[in-house]
Amino acid sequence: MRFLTIAGIFAVMFSLASGLVFAEHVIDDSNNRGYLLVISGTSGSLKGDTLTLKGVPNVLYFSDRPNRIAGHKSLTDFVGYWNKSTESFKSDPPNAILSFMDGENVKNVEVELMSALAQDDSVSFKIRVLEGRMPDKFEAASLFVDSYCPWCFKSTAP
Repeated sequence: MRFLTIAGIFAVMFSLASGLVFAEHVIDDSNNRGYLLVISGTSGSLKGDTLTLKGVPNVLYFSDRPNRIAGHKSLTDFVGYWNKSTESFKSDPPNAILSFMDGENVKNVEVELMSALAQDDSVSFKIRVLEGRMPDKFEAASLFVDSYCPWCFKSTAP
């Protein structure tokens, strides 16, 4: 009899454990606070207050935990976020960090992105430098855009 009790307890524990292992994971994006964006280019330049990144294939976006949503957007879609209704980058320009190599050293410049224009595989921004020194020209770089922008991805986020 004791063997049946132990076997019954083991069966119940196994059922519960396997149910936890095979439970379906559902992503709920309703509480997502926004997305972070990364724009990487093969080279760039600054002329006046215009920052241009060249060799940009697309824009990578991702969300923070617990949802961990990630994907890509075209440059055209990204630039369109400056003209969306009252909730847009035009009404609330995002901050960004441009990170690039200067010889052996990594340099970071904090900027505010006032407007954007995409052309072929390039994207240009009117910027305001918040901190750091922007060089006239640089090689490969990544622009990390910090935004609260859940409305940007409503059509593509699961």
